[in-house]
Amino acid sequence: MSVLIDRGTAARRRRGRLTDESGVVAVELAFVLPILVLLLFGIIEFAVTYNRVQALHAAAREGARVASQPYATSAEIKDRVQDALEPVSFPTAVNIAVSPGTSQPCNLRTGERVTVSITVDDEIDIPLWPGGPMTVGLEGKGEFRCE
Repeated sequence: MSVLIDRGTAARRRRGRLTDESGVVAVELAFVLPILVLLLFGIIEFAVTYNRVQALHAAAREGARVASQPYATSAEIKDRVQDALEPVSFPTAVNIAVSPGTSQPCNLRTGERVTVSITVDDEIDIPLWPGGPMTVGLEGKGEFRCE
């Protein structure tokens, strides 16, 4: 009778090993975690880049508002744009263009349009992204009528 009991115990042990799921969660986490990290940092990088684009548009509008005044100079316009961009940091230099490109864009030009454009290269770096960091061009534009 002891032989039958031993065989039954051995069979239960073998079945227990086949249905044991103690390492399954760790394996699933190893598969899913890189995708979740990529997604999380992608969302964060998108939000930072979107914030920078909005700052460029706001600074360009502010520059165009100043440029619409008859005696505003290009230096004053660029200073105002730089002041508006102060809270946001960019990895490269910001390029500011005023159209028309005269020293006083709205002097004797009542009713015509003045445009301020800002461009900058930004770097998007998402961990685990296969291509590494990407460089993208960002642009902000503002347009007002000359007073």
